[in-house]
Amino acid sequence: MELSGEYFYSIAALFSGSAYLLGNILWLRILLVIASIIYIISGISLGITSMIGWNSAYLAINFYHITLLLLDRVTINLPEETKTIYHQFFSSLSTREFKKLIMTNKFGLSQNSVIIQHTERTDKLFIILNGQVNIVRSEKVIASLSAGDLIGEMSFMSKEPASASAIAQGIVEYAYWTHNDLEKLKVKNIDSYNKFISIIGCDLVRKLKHKNKAEDLTITEVDFII
Repeated sequence: MELSGEYFYSIAALFSGSAYLLGNILWLRILLVIASIIYIISGISLGITSMIGWNSAYLAINFYHITLLLLDRVTINLPEETKTIYHQFFSSLSTREFKKLIMTNKFGLSQNSVIIQHTERTDKLFIILNGQVNIVRSEKVIASLSAGDLIGEMSFMSKEPASASAIAQGIVEYAYWTHNDLEKLKVKNIDSYNKFISIIGCDLVRKLKHKNKAEDLTITEVDFII
């Protein structure tokens, strides 16, 4: 029995509709590629040039994004100084995602200077790459953070003033993101964005657990979450 163009069109529509029921972006695009191929076959059968042309374009676009998604899953070598940070705090990301998120982001260097000022709002979320940062309130060091620790996540996420100051102890190298950076990441790669937001949440939980184990039970605030 010879299959008609309408039959292929219906099959393609089924694949296309099913794709949008998936939460996994890679499989969504794979189904869209299959749908585009069948649409092209349908267009050839029906003699509809526009259907062939448009779906050829969709096919190329989805192939491109599938290639990017697969590349993100390929393990790449990281600089020695960042491997520990990756394995301790960012292993939910692929190494390529981590490199894009950290190594290609904005960097800063501070030496015995204020990174975040108490009571001021910050539009930056920091991660320490090298060095030590003291968390200071009322001229008293209440905590010390080191490589891999995030700084200012509470103030950054809530857009409220910082509850303490973050001051570099000696030379400190850090990377940072702005709200605009995260919005761009959300649009460009929603999977990486969701993983990063989860990492921020895990960092907060880790600090809360550490606070609960603190010996000074008279302190009622989470001192190093600013």
